[in-house]
Amino acid sequence: MSALSAQRGSVPADAVNGLQVVILAGGLGTRLGELGTQRPKILLPVADRPFLDLLLAPLIEAGLHRFHFCLGHLARPVLEHLCRLPAPVEVTSHVDTAQRGTAGALRAAERHLDEVFLLVLGDTLLDLPYADAPHWLRHTRDEGVMVVTSADTGVHPNTCVQDGRVTGYDEDAAADTGTFWTDTGVCVLRRRALRHLGTRQDPVDLGALFRALIRRRALAAHLVDRPFTDIGTPDRYTRFRAVHEDRPP
Repeated sequence: MSALSAQRGSVPADAVNGLQVVILAGGLGTRLGELGTQRPKILLPVADRPFLDLLLAPLIEAGLHRFHFCLGHLARPVLEHLCRLPAPVEVTSHVDTAQRGTAGALRAAERHLDEVFLLVLGDTLLDLPYADAPHWLRHTRDEGVMVVTSADTGVHPNTCVQDGRVTGYDEDAAADTGTFWTDTGVCVLRRRALRHLGTRQDPVDLGALFRALIRRRALAAHLVDRPFTDIGTPDRYTRFRAVHEDRPP
């Protein structure tokens, strides 16, 4: 692993919502095909702006200014872009070229993580009132809270919820009797939740972590009715660009 840091600005304590935002943006982008080999997925252009800027906008507008980026594939241009972000934004990052999966990348970044942090996937855009995010994790027994939506997003519902808790995820959801929702790629986690990955070898994805928390009844659900955007495939990226650039897909 090589640890690099990009920092821009110094934010006064009284002007910052202290919640750390962790953004996973180190994947190979294999679902994007040729697009994923040309530039980092998080920097794909949308209306003459990188997707990263669109992702950060609602977070910064909500008063969140502390970001840590977990990077890997094509990290250099992302680091260069982060150095150009205007103050007040505080950015740290680490680069890990091993293929660890989404949960494995978090585990590798553990020393950079706050005790509680907001996790956002780098290919997902969800516009929410993020100023409320520190309050989503309501109970000390909960080690995470997943933001799930009832909106039609073009992604098949993959999450079951009962009494405010996630009770089934992905393949486990098929056997669950709860209401079906869709994971938005946004959650709040306690750093200690990563211990439930145990000795599982990389690559390991977030689904494994979520299922471990579900077994312990330690994963709450934050319910929303807003759609989210996932640009992880060529079709979804093309449609997202069409909407923002006001042209036919």
